[in-house]
Amino acid sequence: MRQFVVGLLAVGLAWWGYGRWFAVDPAHASTELLGGQGNMPTAGDGLAQMLGGAQPATGTVLPLAAGGKGEVANGDTDKLKADIDKLLPLVNMGDADAISVAWAAIASGNLGREHDRVLDSLAPLGDDFSKQLAALGDNNSFLHSTAGRAAAEKVLSIAMALPDHEAVKAGSQLVYLMTRGRIQRGDLAVRAAVDKAYGKHRIRVDRWTCNPSNVAGARSYTVKPGNSLDVIARKFRREEELTIEAGTIAMLNRITNPNVLRVGQQLKIPIAPLQVLIEKRSFAMMVFVDDELLRLYWVGLGKNDHTPETEFTVIAKLEKPDWTSPSGQVWAYGRQENILGEYFIKFGHKQYSGFGAHGTPQKETICTQSSMGCIRMFDENIAELFRILPRGAKVVVQATESVR
Repeated sequence: MRQFVVGLLAVGLAWWGYGRWFAVDPAHASTELLGGQGNMPTAGDGLAQMLGGAQPATGTVLPLAAGGKGEVANGDTDKLKADIDKLLPLVNMGDADAISVAWAAIASGNLGREHDRVLDSLAPLGDDFSKQLAALGDNNSFLHSTAGRAAAEKVLSIAMALPDHEAVKAGSQLVYLMTRGRIQRGDLAVRAAVDKAYGKHRIRVDRWTCNPSNVAGARSYTVKPGNSLDVIARKFRREEELTIEAGTIAMLNRITNPNVLRVGQQLKIPIAPLQVLIEKRSFAMMVFVDDELLRLYWVGLGKNDHTPETEFTVIAKLEKPDWTSPSGQVWAYGRQENILGEYFIKFGHKQYSGFGAHGTPQKETICTQSSMGCIRMFDENIAELFRILPRGAKVVVQATESVR
């Protein structure tokens, strides 16, 4: 599954056309600009703090904000300009980290008269999707400013103007990028931007990916007498070792009533397994088939960061489950004390036990750290995931930081 995550990023880089866009190799742009030593400036330098990777979700991006929002403290103007002078060449070379830092600086509101210069540097080098997307950076720092959300809106418009098969790939990359970094429950404008992008992407997914006549990356199967979706799924699990279940086939073939199949009906059977990626910092759960984003759900996670960053495997799916509390007390399904709801998807791991995904009566805890480590979901979302996610599917939990 980790290869899947890396592969998804690699697909994105190829799609964006970075090799054609960068003046130098972006992986080494910072090193080359700073004298080829392979080291960033010392920790006291403003650029080092901006490019230092993860920063707290609160606090300023630049160390020069004592004057308040939109102002620069007296005596710090020259230092701020010097920091920006170091940052912008990296941005102009297309360094993805530097681009994200520049967007974070815009979002901080602390750039003062340097604001327009930084924003101008973030203008894409062309109008096509690859260049527009590259100008957003490598995490979702751009979402935390009005200008950044406007830039993302333009990228979305370009993506959705593409033919279906290209739009699905482009939309998958954009929505994935929008989840890479911090989004708090109170970031309403940010979350609305993600929801809008996903909503438009979902239309194309339902039209292209969930289309039985589109067998790209899939097998075509003709329904035979006596077949049911369960029978077909078992056949492909047994004979071809595909990670698939009846609900998977139903979704990808737009089947709303699994009990109504026609002999001779053509079904799409995906070769690539469904896999789940959870971005902890944005509380986003994404379901992919190959590199195409199929579903996005907002989730709740473990209190005090208790949901581990690792790779799980789905080992069981339980309807109307009992719940064993940390004290060892077993609460039957239907009891008020039972927090699992209608469904529990159990995750297996050689080190971590007791983790999984389930519904919650506490809707206000979605997009917060509030559980004992499990993934909390809205009831309608866990019901859908329960149907489509096969046993044996991989679930990766990662925490991409972004500068805010």
